[in-house]
Amino acid sequence: MKSAPALLLAALLLTSACAPKITTHGNLLPKHQVEMVKVQESGREDVERIWGPPSTVSPFDDKVWYYIGETDSQKGIFDHEVERRQTIKVVFDEQDRVAEVTMIDPKLSHDVKIVSRKTPSAGKEFTAVQQFIGNLGKFNKGGTK
Repeated sequence: MKSAPALLLAALLLTSACAPKITTHGNLLPKHQVEMVKVQESGREDVERIWGPPSTVSPFDDKVWYYIGETDSQKGIFDHEVERRQTIKVVFDEQDRVAEVTMIDPKLSHDVKIVSRKTPSAGKEFTAVQQFIGNLGKFNKGGTK
């Protein structure tokens, strides 16, 4: 009977470890908030007040804003899985009124692969011992002048 609480505690710990860890990155907007911005009615200030600052501004045209958000889940030591991804493109006209609001298809997005290459550099690589021995006698040569 003494082992029953220990078994119950072990079972609780094991099942709680299986619960996924859910994280949200970026600016994931709910549908009702997206609908608050109206084309040809809302201005740049309205969009920023309702949705907040954009995730990124187009590097070639400051009249194009992007709102990017993602929800991920991770179970234990396994890789994370994308549960929901949302990208909204907002285009402003010359009077800073919303000209276009586009929901970009999440299937068009992809993860960026990290490159593990190293850039070669000129020169030699010395160990710590070689550096120490190389510096012996290099400084404070001889007497004072």
